[in-house]
Amino acid sequence: MKRLAVLCVLATLCPALTLAGQIDHNSQLRNARAALEARRAAEQAAHAREQADAAKAALLAQQQVAAAAALRQLETKTGQDAQQLASLQAAQAATGQRLATAQAALAKLLPVMLRLETQPAATMLAAPQSPQDAVRGIAIMQGVAGAIATQAQNVKSQTAQLAVLLAQAKASQARLNTAATAQARAEAALTAQINAAKAAEMADADTAARATEARLAAERKLSSIAAAVANLMKHTPAAQPASLPAGTGGAPVAGQIVQAFGAPTPAGPATGISYGAAPGAHVTTPCGGTVLFAGPFPAYGLMLIANCGGGNSIVLAGMHQLDVGTGQHLTRGQPVGSMLAYDPADPTHQPILYMELRRNGTPVNPAAWLSGNGSG
Repeated sequence: MKRLAVLCVLATLCPALTLAGQIDHNSQLRNARAALEARRAAEQAAHAREQADAAKAALLAQQQVAAAAALRQLETKTGQDAQQLASLQAAQAATGQRLATAQAALAKLLPVMLRLETQPAATMLAAPQSPQDAVRGIAIMQGVAGAIATQAQNVKSQTAQLAVLLAQAKASQARLNTAATAQARAEAALTAQINAAKAAEMADADTAARATEARLAAERKLSSIAAAVANLMKHTPAAQPASLPAGTGGAPVAGQIVQAFGAPTPAGPATGISYGAAPGAHVTTPCGGTVLFAGPFPAYGLMLIANCGGGNSIVLAGMHQLDVGTGQHLTRGQPVGSMLAYDPADPTHQPILYMELRRNGTPVNPAAWLSGNGSG
């Protein structure tokens, strides 16, 4: 927040800061574009996961429908077998009752038949009827006994057949119950998978919504930065200065020019001059005026911005030490700071002093002015 406040104050006080703002905004623009691409990729990935979860849930739902239909068939067959089993059990009970009745009737005749078989003469003489009636009665009784015995045998056969059918029906019902239980478990598992897929789909939908919001925010940020960069780029470097303040007739620091005004840079044509300074060289102001800013500035080191009057301002950046402060009045040629001392045998550590001259916010070439040929 403090840095932002400083930048805002400086931007208000001195148009020369727009160069730093331009470079900073270009960096922000690249970062914003990269962030937007990342947001778009995240949004697409979230939507892809959401669609995959939805497709999975739909497939599982189809499988659940098929499983429910299979379970319904098993349940119907189980119900039919249960009815058949109940009918067989009722038939078995009725057959058992008939067998018991036949056996009871046969039991009543069995003593007499046994006696006739072992003692026929005595049995005939003991009968109260005439011999002819006794013979006729015995014949009838033998016929009835035979019929009852045949009926009993038939009932026994039916009972045996019913027992086999009943056992088969019970075995079939047991198998159906086992299959129905397994099918019910499978359907329950599918239901759990469907619920999980729907939960994942909802979670991915939330993620996709947040990703969309982040992407829209990134687009807004990119548009804002792009607009700021476009506004900054309206001020293109001028080929020659116009109505400049009186110059010193020399460079602000001892050293060689390593980048001239208008030279190509990643941020566009250079809007100032860069000097490779001598070790520990003093920096002097090329013009008189008032210090608008003196202090550290991101990526530029110690910076001085001065109002030279007449809509003109200068920027001196890259110093190791500042000897003036904000609000201080400057005299042309006055020392304002110094560069870093370094070993000349290791030029990789040579400090760079950046100087920029602006008129009404537009960078102009200070070469002629510094050589003493600029107009006052």
